[in-house]
Amino acid sequence: MIKLLSPAKINLGLWVLGKRPDGYHEIITLYREIPFYDEIYLKEGILRVETNIGIPQEENLVYKGLREFERRTGIEVNYSVFIQKNVPPGAGLGGGSSNLAIVLKKVNELFGFPLSEEELKELVGSISADAPFFLLGKSAIGKGKGEILEPVEMKITGKITLVIPSVSSSTGKVYSSLREEDFVTLEYAEEKIKRVISGGVEEIENVLGEIARELYPEINEVYRFIEHLGFKPFVSGSGSTVYFFGEAPEELKKAGRMRNWKVVEIVL
Repeated sequence: MIKLLSPAKINLGLWVLGKRPDGYHEIITLYREIPFYDEIYLKEGILRVETNIGIPQEENLVYKGLREFERRTGIEVNYSVFIQKNVPPGAGLGGGSSNLAIVLKKVNELFGFPLSEEELKELVGSISADAPFFLLGKSAIGKGKGEILEPVEMKITGKITLVIPSVSSSTGKVYSSLREEDFVTLEYAEEKIKRVISGGVEEIENVLGEIARELYPEINEVYRFIEHLGFKPFVSGSGSTVYFFGEAPEELKKAGRMRNWKVVEIVL
């Protein structure tokens, strides 16, 4: 049996530049891999993908990716996959995208690298725009749909607390609620990102997070509670996770237990 760790990510800011002819939105974001992991187990056998939370196989990004790998390479994947999901789906942490990238990278290795790095990136990117980042890891600026990556060295370190409400946020629903006035120029976004990379966390902005708070009262409730504690809250991706820089006070842990929020403390 092979065990893999599949890390989550947070977005240290996300800006939308406009809508593309293909219907997707042009974005620029700052990805940061974080030490919060799903555990994945591979063993030889009939191809199937299962999770501890009952995600239907046909909807699982890993299953879609493995089937596409078979189609492109002509190789029959004789591995079953079990994913212990600690990173909730619909949380803006890229859990499913990470699972896809980590499993496909390993399977490509197990079969002697039939796909080049570029071909692997293209495969996972065709299924999830966030997935190519997890082939790279660490920190990167993401452009296009998020799949055009530029590695960067981050100055941001320290403790971060993630607060994940029980609601699952729909990325499609959030993006479809964007308005013309939500778009910014590339120059504006690049200047903001430059400042964040240098350690200026106060420059982090995320218009998707603002929309997610409008669409999902549970996300806004977490956001307001963190503000009440005296911290500056930030939304990752299109939600539902709200994070802040610092340790989780006991008041937050207590509220999390009462309101079914998952509170996760990490160190960068």
